Amino acid sequence: MAAYRPEQGVYARFVAGAAALLLALFASVRVYQELYEAESTVALFGADVPVSAVWASVLFIILAALTFVFTYGVHTGFKALDRTSRALIDLLIDTQMELSKVSWPGSDVLIRSTSAVLISIVLLGVFLVGVDSLVASALRFLGVLP
Repeated sequence: MAAYRPEQGVYARFVAGAAALLLALFASVRVYQELYEAESTVALFGADVPVSAVWASVLFIILAALTFVFTYGVHTGFKALDRTSRALIDLLIDTQMELSKVSWPGSDVLIRSTSAVLISIVLLGVFLVGVDSLVASALRFLGVLP
């Protein structure tokens, strides 16, 4: 069970895997919530377990296994799955290499740029509220709005 290009793109693989596992967790919780109303149980290891918990757990295990295959790159024997996982891993490796080439701005440039963006957003918001109020007043005057 060897990894595909194991020493490359470690950080990108970790972040992609963590994000995929978080989405898998959200999906499993949603399945649990949807099936919770059924209130049926199944006996597992001598305990009554809600069916919704079983289905949510099975879904999470399947999605976690797929996440492992797609981020670690193990050989599964399914050509389409192996080809797709290797292409995804190559993309993650290339992404990490490109991010290492980027020259990131210093803290002073970052603070100035961020403050300029925030001021622009606030000014745009004030402008949109003003235009909306003006249009709403005009439509009320014309009797279109109550």
